[in-house]
Amino acid sequence: MDATGTETPTLVPGPRTGPGVAREALAQNVRRHRLARGWSLRELGAATGISKGLLSQIERAEANPTLEILTRLADVLATTCTDLLRRPLLRPEIVRAAALPEEPGETSVDLLFAQGELGRAEFYRSRLHPHAQSQVSSHGTDSVEYVMVVSGRVVLVVDGERYVLEQGDTARFSGLSSHHYETEESTAVTHTVVGYPRD
Repeated sequence: MDATGTETPTLVPGPRTGPGVAREALAQNVRRHRLARGWSLRELGAATGISKGLLSQIERAEANPTLEILTRLADVLATTCTDLLRRPLLRPEIVRAAALPEEPGETSVDLLFAQGELGRAEFYRSRLHPHAQSQVSSHGTDSVEYVMVVSGRVVLVVDGERYVLEQGDTARFSGLSSHHYETEESTAVTHTVVGYPRD
């Protein structure tokens, strides 16, 4: 957090990938699903036929389970292997326009976010006048909101933490979080996509 009280965002110049990321995602997701059911590691082990020791290693991101183990976990936890390996959005991720590379040629394409969490999606264009505040929103469990600032400058407020987004900046965050947008001295235009889990 800086001197103005604005939270320093997670900067994402490109998609973060690799086995370590997958292990961390699996650890967080298995633990989240297990605790949501009120199960201990022993109870999850009894339901899946996986040893308590291996489950403990998985939840500490210290194991590389086989596809068979992943499938057993997904079946018992009523989810999919893909969802178990999806990295949860614990805080907003922001791609700064200034951090994107300048490519030679007439056109360029930048991959901003690589995770495929969209099942059903809604697309919005918003115009906020100076000193405006949008309605406080929350879109439900497992939803994800993406926003790009087309013009102007906005302050994204997520669970009380403030993130300043300049023109061209893009952010992604959990749609379950309580959030809204504010403007300061100038009008701003944003494009927003709200993605919901697949049915």
